[in-house]
Amino acid sequence: MPISLAASSFTVSSLPVDYNAVKSLIFGSARFFIGFALYKCFSLIAARSDLFSSYLMFTEDYTQNFLYMWSRGFSKNTLLVLCFAILYAIANLYGTLLWGLDSPGYIMHYQNISAAYMNKSLLEDPSYIIQLDTGRNNLATLDQQLPNLMGANLYKAGMNVTLTPDVHRGSIEITTPTQTKVGGRIWLDSEGFSVGSDDFAMVTYKYDNNGTTVPLELTCPLNVPTGIGVAYIWNCTFENAYVLPLLTPVVGRPIIHYDDVSDKLLDWRRVTPSRQKNVWAAFGTGGGTALMKQVFTVTKKNRRHTFIHNVFRTTMLTLPGVPFARTEINDILKRTWSLNVTEQEAPLIGRLTNSIMAAQATNQSFMFGVNDGSDLTATQVSWEFLTPEPTKGSQSYSLMRISLSNITLIRSETLPQEVKPYNSICDYSFSNLAYGGVVTETDCVLGGPVPNPHFFGQIDTSAVLILYGLGDGRSNISAKALEQEPYAWNVENSERIDDLLIARAFIVAVDPAQVTLISGRLTPAISQLQMFLVLLSAFLAVVAWILLTLFSTSHWSSSLLQNLLAPMDVGNGRKMNPGYINPVPDIKLQVIGTSKVVTVDNAIFKLEPDSAVSLDNNAGYIPQGQFSPQHQQFLPQQYQGQHYQGQQYQGQQYQGQGPVVVQAEEIAQAPPHYKNG
Repeated sequence: MPISLAASSFTVSSLPVDYNAVKSLIFGSARFFIGFALYKCFSLIAARSDLFSSYLMFTEDYTQNFLYMWSRGFSKNTLLVLCFAILYAIANLYGTLLWGLDSPGYIMHYQNISAAYMNKSLLEDPSYIIQLDTGRNNLATLDQQLPNLMGANLYKAGMNVTLTPDVHRGSIEITTPTQTKVGGRIWLDSEGFSVGSDDFAMVTYKYDNNGTTVPLELTCPLNVPTGIGVAYIWNCTFENAYVLPLLTPVVGRPIIHYDDVSDKLLDWRRVTPSRQKNVWAAFGTGGGTALMKQVFTVTKKNRRHTFIHNVFRTTMLTLPGVPFARTEINDILKRTWSLNVTEQEAPLIGRLTNSIMAAQATNQSFMFGVNDGSDLTATQVSWEFLTPEPTKGSQSYSLMRISLSNITLIRSETLPQEVKPYNSICDYSFSNLAYGGVVTETDCVLGGPVPNPHFFGQIDTSAVLILYGLGDGRSNISAKALEQEPYAWNVENSERIDDLLIARAFIVAVDPAQVTLISGRLTPAISQLQMFLVLLSAFLAVVAWILLTLFSTSHWSSSLLQNLLAPMDVGNGRKMNPGYINPVPDIKLQVIGTSKVVTVDNAIFKLEPDSAVSLDNNAGYIPQGQFSPQHQQFLPQQYQGQHYQGQQYQGQQYQGQGPVVVQAEEIAQAPPHYKNG
């Protein structure tokens, strides 16, 4: 296990080295430097103590060291070699020590890539629905992990990629409206192709005594004020018998109007959640506090438009006989109006509070709503006080409900080909229905008899996010029904969440090449402590080398071979001091007679007893059994100019390959500088 140290920036891995091979090379170099420093340090000790044989043992293996110490017994030589052997063995573990200091030994290296490069790593059926718990205990985690959570269930296991809000959305194209007094819509072509909020959110009915439906609009008509754009308003207090149809539909469903002709026939389509796959199909009805965001595309022929849609709903609930307190009604109206305390003093809030309290006092229901929009957005908001009463006197609860729907166009594009019907067998006008970029069905069953039925296009619910934990929609206390901290977090992070959801939708259903991802991979790294120890080993090596150079001769910095060759004029005829050999002589192991000898530049290298003195100034021997011409004059006359092939000379046998050794009595004939060898 790695050595445990107190976590700090000095000990934690932070310096990337890209590859473990590089890291191993760095640690191996440190091990070499510390061993080199130790070797030079002990060489200096040996030099100052004049223990040359011990110095030579530093380069031998452990077996030779042991034999040396055994032969020397207990002495300074033995102690020095023993200490060196032990410490050098420990020094060889220096690299292991550095590896043990890994904390953790790697860092995450990130780089930006296009999502198009990750297409092959997508799941075969990536989830298009995400759910996030935004309860107050999870907000800190969401702040840190939101991009990872938004990218969950998108790529195969092992793909370390993170969503970013960096999405090239492209251009937006709209046209002038083809109709008036229809509320807020986003107009997309000259035929009346448009997208708007649910125009029928306020439409409800009751049954009279004869079982005939009585629409509420007869007593609560829409009001289209002048001078305030395209908005229309509804505002009415009504009987509780009208309430149930208002609680049944999913709140905030966008409506797709493909053209003016079908629109006037009420032959339009809603973006409706799938009952099989999308929990919002159930959670989006009735009451409860939650937030839903979705990205959807609408395609007509070869024109595709992409939208981001936000739906917020919060409720308070009370039982019969326990009316809502005015302060609670007023508080939830203020907080949902704005987080800005000054803006919470808007006059409409007071009027809404009065209307709700009045409806509660008269045992009736109330709703007020606005449908508005601009060139690129369609917005709808409603405030409702609803008391369901299926039969007279059968009240079970009262509900205070606030809902908001906002649709924004974010991209318009022309596809290479027109969209094709998923199933052409349909007697009515119909659309393809896709979820997460995959077409699975049509809405043929929702159609009805119309003149000239035809294929409308395609609706794709590309990505859906459901956020819960904002409060308990069954409470009659404003602070519990809508908790301020989670609600404020969602408002403040709304744009950030939208961007990440758009990125996910583009990856699975629009154009992944327009999305930037962050790809992460583990990269080997070292800490500042490890780097310090590496540099320290190099510093100690330099210091030890300098000290040895300054306080000893070159003999203590040379190999055994160079120390032996230095006094001889090898190759170039000049004597050298111990140090480094340059140029390096040709050193061979050759067979001479029945033994092997070492030759240096064709001169035989051999040690002789003190009584034997060589003739050759280079190595002391004449190869191939022949004296060199410059030495002929120093031999007895009978041996001059001859090769010795099996002849006896002063008791030595020569076989043409052996050295010629001149005995002591013949030295007298040599010049003085030969006499002492």
